[in-house]
Amino acid sequence: MSSQEKEYVLVTEYFHPETASTGQLMTDLAVGLQERGLDMTVYTGQPNYHSGDNEKQPPISTHEGVLVKRIRAPQVRQSSFVRRGFNWVVFTAWMFFALLLSQPRREREVVFVSNPPFLPVAMWLVCTLRGWDYTYIVYDLYPDFTVETGYFSEGGAVHTLWSTLNEYAFGGAKHVVALGPVMRERIAKSAGPDFDPSKIAIIHNWEDENFIEPRAKSNNWFSQEHDLVDTFTLLYSGNIGENHDLETVVEAAARLDETDDVTLLIIGEGDKKADIVSLAERHGLRGSRIKFLPYQPLDDLPYSLTAGDVSIVTVQEGMEGVCVSSKLYTALAAGQPILVISQEHDDEARIVDACDAGIQAAQGDSDAVVSAIRTWTADLSLVDDQGTNAREAFESYFTEDHSVDRYYALLDDSQSVEPDPITQESLIES
Repeated sequence: MSSQEKEYVLVTEYFHPETASTGQLMTDLAVGLQERGLDMTVYTGQPNYHSGDNEKQPPISTHEGVLVKRIRAPQVRQSSFVRRGFNWVVFTAWMFFALLLSQPRREREVVFVSNPPFLPVAMWLVCTLRGWDYTYIVYDLYPDFTVETGYFSEGGAVHTLWSTLNEYAFGGAKHVVALGPVMRERIAKSAGPDFDPSKIAIIHNWEDENFIEPRAKSNNWFSQEHDLVDTFTLLYSGNIGENHDLETVVEAAARLDETDDVTLLIIGEGDKKADIVSLAERHGLRGSRIKFLPYQPLDDLPYSLTAGDVSIVTVQEGMEGVCVSSKLYTALAAGQPILVISQEHDDEARIVDACDAGIQAAQGDSDAVVSAIRTWTADLSLVDDQGTNAREAFESYFTEDHSVDRYYALLDDSQSVEPDPITQESLIES
């Protein structure tokens, strides 16, 4: 049966008008696949990620030609881990029964993302019971994520059971999507000895090339408003969570001296923000060298995300292959050099190195971060060159059209997905 004769169901906790990165990406994906001729239906939740003014959405609606069905169960704002966990359980259970009891119009194929954490197991079970093919998109690899962040012990009862169930979820998938080669390798190891690694396709996340464009600080009202024009600015914007190592950057800021005219701007919220603010305060840097701002309105993002000289992308040690920061693609789109806090072989570092678009430093190595900052401040032409390289690589490999085309090829049985071009360094160099 051709892809045009199927019904495709995308299951995602976040969807328009949700401002979480997963919601924006899944909205782009559903609309893009619909525009390419696939019959898309989205099963999703109510907006709840940020504490903004997102109003409750109707249970059934249409967004740019895509049918959207939302859960009717209560959901709460995600202001704590407990509240987030409540939403995860409610969403996963609702999706399981909604799909189990649904009546497809024709042959159905399900596409789902790895969040909430137990959703893949629920989707594997319901698709197995109903006889549906499914594609498993891995944004965060569980249960590895919970082990690396200290929620469960490796080899414990929860980890063992969860790993076993996830092996079934991987094994039953028609396709598995990884965000990079390191993640692909880790999935292949986690999916069990009988798993076929050829199922895994690398499809990177993306950013809207028209929404985020390079912008000089002198022509950026956000830079002017926050006194960033005349100081060399390192910018971090996004979730401040357990899997983001901002401590190393704060410690590096504390090692700079008065001759280093450098500002660190951290925009966002998250479970670890209070700890990062306290660390900056202990060094006496909050409000001077280190500034904090809350999440910015969507309309302001083209300005806030381009307000610095260098963008920061950071992951916690041990997260190699567990996730790939969505901030990487936004930083590339912004046309700024990228300070990557990660292991040298991690996906983020490998991409930045292949594009010659920044400098990598290991987690905890604040001296390396200081060295990177001083390398840039001593050679502003390097800043310009690496920023240009970042935007050129973004336009070549990381736009919405590039990635959605690869998803379409994956789901359309008459096409094949080409190898990931970013891992072929000759293409970058050409």
